[in-house]
Amino acid sequence: MQNSLKKSRFIVFSLAELLLFLSLWQLLAMTDWFPTYISSPAVVFGIIGEMFMTGEVFPHIGVSLYRSIIGFLLVVLFGTGLGILAGFFQPIGRFFDPVVSFFNPIPKIALLPVFLVWFGVTDTTRILIIFTSAFFPCFIATLDGVRGINKLYLWSAENMGASRFKMLYRVILPASLPKIFDGWRVALALTFVMMFSSEMIGSSTGKGLGFMILNADAYGRTDIVLAAVTVIAALGFLFDRLLIALRQRVLWWQNR
Repeated sequence: MQNSLKKSRFIVFSLAELLLFLSLWQLLAMTDWFPTYISSPAVVFGIIGEMFMTGEVFPHIGVSLYRSIIGFLLVVLFGTGLGILAGFFQPIGRFFDPVVSFFNPIPKIALLPVFLVWFGVTDTTRILIIFTSAFFPCFIATLDGVRGINKLYLWSAENMGASRFKMLYRVILPASLPKIFDGWRVALALTFVMMFSSEMIGSSTGKGLGFMILNADAYGRTDIVLAAVTVIAALGFLFDRLLIALRQRVLWWQNR
């Protein structure tokens, strides 16, 4: 009952915030506080409705989601797996500590020329840009989650004769899942952020929401730019809520 009430309040407050933002935006657009090239919400949502009615946006959404989801799944696989190993096995952790400290501050878009030389203007290059950007938040959150586990849990498992493998999946993984999900949320947001940057590569191919934005900007169509940005934001919000729902189902003991 209490959880249902909290969810209802969240939905009400979220809708109120969104309506307040859109109303303020529409009001400023109507009173000429914004430059004429910045479209109003009515125009932007009209463009979105038109794109969905004609179906022209669906191929772009499909291509962008393909790149983002593949990049995110690779991050979940390698970032989580290596983070658990580095947190549990000290030699592996000591190996990765300087590597992460050195490579994490590098702007990953700076690696673009290297990827272009190796893989050309392909989806592999775009997915690698997404992967390298989102990998480190996932890895670091998982590493911190494993290292932050109460040592009493590990000592108790050792005293009961648990093997190291059994400790990994019966103690380490469940206890570090809250931090792992935090890392996944940050990584998921970064996949959508970098999706646009990656689609700036070879935009002449004409596929992806990033291409829509660049193409519309070239023709001065700010309404289409804002419409595509809104679609990206809506997709990011949808997948973030799906991840939160998965977290609540997996970490059911936290709600209790």
